[in-house]
Amino acid sequence: MIKMNELLYARMIRMLLDGCTAYDVTNETGLHIVTTQSYLRALHKEKAVHVIGWLKNSRGADTTKIFKIGEGEDKPRTIMTRAEIAKRYKFKQKLRKRMQREKSIIEGGRA
Repeated sequence: MIKMNELLYARMIRMLLDGCTAYDVTNETGLHIVTTQSYLRALHKEKAVHVIGWLKNSRGADTTKIFKIGEGEDKPRTIMTRAEIAKRYKFKQKLRKRMQREKSIIEGGRA
């Protein structure tokens, strides 16, 4: 287990000047992700850092906070409306059906 020392603390602060995620700090310092998240939560609670943005997951949802050192307003998560979710779902269904048709045409041509 790596303990937070002066050098690791300095690296984390340097990264937070530009903005970074907990995973970025973990990769740079070698600290465990749970430890890094704990430090960032404490810094956030004391208003030493704020959320400047979000990274999206593969489904398009905001999941990973991007922190920056200093006081400021946290950027809220974007929330998709039910209509947007339904529209995306219908598009993906049409795409799946099209891909299945094309796959069956390709496989049918090989026989």
